Amino acid sequence: MQLELQIADALRNSPAIWKLHAVGLRLQSLAQSQPEDKLLTLAQSYRRWPSRSLEQQLAPWLTPEHAAIWREKRIGWSRYRQQLSSPVITKSLILKAPGVDGEKGVLYVSFEYNWLRLLQHFELRHLLEDYFLIGASSWSPPDFPAHWALARVGPDPVFMQISNPSDMELYARFDHKIRPIPIMASDWINPDFYEPKPHNQREIDILMVAGWSHVKRHWLLFRALRKMSQRLRVVLIGQDADGRTANDVLREAKAFGVADRIQMIRDANINEVTKHQCNSKTSIILSAREGSCVVVAESLFADAPVAMMENAHVGSRTYINSQTGVLLRAGAMHTQLNEMLEHSASFSPRTWALANIASTRTTEKLNGIIRDYSLERGLPWTRDIAPMCWRPDPVYMRISGKEQLQGAYAALQKRHGVVIAGHEVHLQTEPQTL
Repeated sequence: MQLELQIADALRNSPAIWKLHAVGLRLQSLAQSQPEDKLLTLAQSYRRWPSRSLEQQLAPWLTPEHAAIWREKRIGWSRYRQQLSSPVITKSLILKAPGVDGEKGVLYVSFEYNWLRLLQHFELRHLLEDYFLIGASSWSPPDFPAHWALARVGPDPVFMQISNPSDMELYARFDHKIRPIPIMASDWINPDFYEPKPHNQREIDILMVAGWSHVKRHWLLFRALRKMSQRLRVVLIGQDADGRTANDVLREAKAFGVADRIQMIRDANINEVTKHQCNSKTSIILSAREGSCVVVAESLFADAPVAMMENAHVGSRTYINSQTGVLLRAGAMHTQLNEMLEHSASFSPRTWALANIASTRTTEKLNGIIRDYSLERGLPWTRDIAPMCWRPDPVYMRISGKEQLQGAYAALQKRHGVVIAGHEVHLQTEPQTL
């Protein structure tokens, strides 16, 4: 099983395999007659290998004359079929209400399926006359067809929160009125939720908070543990993902002979996770490729240094430095983790995180981006956005924010029919006249 895990991982994450798959998809597109089929395979190929030649083939389909094809033909939407059946928007917030003087509101919508819901069930173009839309990407490289469904959809750009700093350049290659902003989901953590224990009182040596998906690569930790002390307390916290459960991960641990040395916690709530993070000497993330990975930022605010793979395409890898953690090499993981544990108290991750990625700073950053755009366009801007954070979904940092914007949710529901989960409003219907 150990060899099978290594081979499967190499096939999923090898750059050469990604490039080979991209070539196959590109060849497949040549045999397709329907424009939407051809565009989908070209976009999938571009996601795996964003070459300039593919960019030249895709660029004409993002011009004002052709951009609407991505939403009109619903290119690539089938992967979200189950999620699109509901019209209720989740994991989203109104950050600013529209003004009576024409001042635009700000609507924050995370995850691709939510903005596709807006397109499928509502008149998004009409909605964007009242609101600036902030989309929050969930993966890197982006799922381009879902993103390009927003191309030129309204009078102003859609502002897109990225999942990796490298995505900024990918968005900038196309003229599609989707404007990337240098903010990731992992930049929205509120440090006030974290009360770190002194390091000499921490009881967990290695903590891994990650879904049970194969993407998280727990097996790398199991392989390293074979060469590490059996006295270490290792805790895994996760939930079912991608068809895998904790039992699948446990079988992998048994294959490496370390199952009796780990504690597994299933479906912990956010408060339990935070408690364990504040009680850990180190935190480990082993994904080769995913989005921004909020767990990294949470660990830093818990004052737990983070270990990540040095070649990981994960947005929050950019946070790792001499203050915050260690970048691991696959062949030397056990040695590096031992050294990290020995010196874990010498790191200062919370100090760095407070200075660089606290949610208050991110609110100011986003507010400045939207305010400056408004002023450049000559649009009114007299009120700032409400401070928000992720816990574990977008929430207001202050109760007053929700109270002050309750009327905006009612207006959004009445004027556009859009209901945001957690902010539903019971609207009185007009009495019928006979």
